[in-house]
Amino acid sequence: MDIQKILNVGAEGHSFAAVSRIRLTNIITLITTIISGVYSLNYWLLLDNTQVALINFGFTLAYLATIAFMAKGYVSGAKTWFFSVLMVHLLICTNVYVTNASGFHLYYFLVPTGAFLLFELRQRREMLALSAASVGLFLYCENTANLTPLIELDAATNHLLYQSVVLVNMIEVVFVLTIFARQIEANEQQLTLQASTDSLTGLANRHCFFAQGNAMLQQSHKLHQPFSLVLLDFDYFKSINDRYGHIVGDLCLVEISKEVKAICREQDLFARIGGEEFVIAMPNTGLEQAQQAAERMRERVSKHIIPIVGEKSFSCTASFGVASSLRNQALKETLQQADKALYLAKDLGRNCVQLYRA
Repeated sequence: MDIQKILNVGAEGHSFAAVSRIRLTNIITLITTIISGVYSLNYWLLLDNTQVALINFGFTLAYLATIAFMAKGYVSGAKTWFFSVLMVHLLICTNVYVTNASGFHLYYFLVPTGAFLLFELRQRREMLALSAASVGLFLYCENTANLTPLIELDAATNHLLYQSVVLVNMIEVVFVLTIFARQIEANEQQLTLQASTDSLTGLANRHCFFAQGNAMLQQSHKLHQPFSLVLLDFDYFKSINDRYGHIVGDLCLVEISKEVKAICREQDLFARIGGEEFVIAMPNTGLEQAQQAAERMRERVSKHIIPIVGEKSFSCTASFGVASSLRNQALKETLQQADKALYLAKDLGRNCVQLYRA
């Protein structure tokens, strides 16, 4: 099993935000397992304390069990297990291995931050319970002296350990906040994409068209450049759905949108604004240029074959209406003019391009 498969354990079937937290939990689990394993070797090889090494190795396996719980689908339980093992481990380190002079119990500060990072907002009960437990255990370790530690350390070593714990805490806080910021940014990008994209065709949706289209139109007016809209609608699309079913109808929309997009330029905005209605906003494009582009689109659409499994393939056609925006004319008004030209194309027999002329 490669590292990516391990990081994705338990993520299947969950939402985007949940998957990010699951992956992050798996990452932190693996890092903690490795660190715990290194400590076990240190206790065994360098300090020559087999008893402490075996106890610590048990905690190493307990951390690794988090991945196993994830694999079984116990996502919330796996996170709770991880933090529970961590808190017990810190208690043993502080009150069994050494003393509170080593500062190991300062790692309890990371539990509330980690819990709020890895659990979802609806799991407030788990967050608060783990945070309260970490505070209680910290106070217990801070105020309880271990008079018979399994590992005897002098004052200088304890001081060095204390400083290292503080330093590691600071590094881990920065690390967690960085991950948290990236997660927020990724979620925002995903939400923005979902809000502005048509889920079927991957094109811009109606909301995105009016938002970006208005900005493009204003820029064209500011630069005194022409601006045109090409509005297209499938011919007899209802009959395609009735004859072949909506799945084939959706396939037809996807296939044809790809054909039209191949004609569009990089600066054009291609959007789906209705069931089978699409629009292309074309900046720095006059009426005649837009007509020529629409004619190429019409021809390409009519020649494209829609493949159907088990049935004879078919082709479909579309009607086009083209309008150009006058100076200081609103996008909505230009779209209405393109719509009038589109209706004229349908009245004249469909599968043709018509211009709006005032």
